[in-house]
Amino acid sequence: IMKVKLKTIVHSIVTAVAFVGCVGASGADEGGMTSTKELVWEPYAGGALQIAKLWGDRDKGAYGMYLKAPAGFKAGSHMHTADDSGVNIQGTWVHTMNGETKELPVGSYIMQPGGQYHSDECKSPEECIWLLVQDAKGDFIPEKK
Repeated sequence: IMKVKLKTIVHSIVTAVAFVGCVGASGADEGGMTSTKELVWEPYAGGALQIAKLWGDRDKGAYGMYLKAPAGFKAGSHMHTADDSGVNIQGTWVHTMNGETKELPVGSYIMQPGGQYHSDECKSPEECIWLLVQDAKGDFIPEKK
């Protein structure tokens, strides 16, 4: 249980640091800063989603990124292999996990354990932006029904 609590604390600290704008480091010893004006948005997953990479590489290991979803976007039930943490930056994020659904206003935080099915939705008239952090390679595994 101590390992899980420590991991949750570490995720919380990393997410909080990124949330206040101390992100963009390309290496642990280099440091770095990225203004929101400097963010580079790229299409993601061949659809309406966009990402702005903050650090790391989602395809290789630990990373932090902003994910932009259009108003009305629904991800459907899915899971990730590793735990991930997120902070809502803009819009209303609806997150469902363990049978509970919550509307999460700006500033809200989630810690989603790996291997657990969940769903995400952007329920607002404007696009949503979520800060996502994982300490492992990212993946998206849709639930088979």
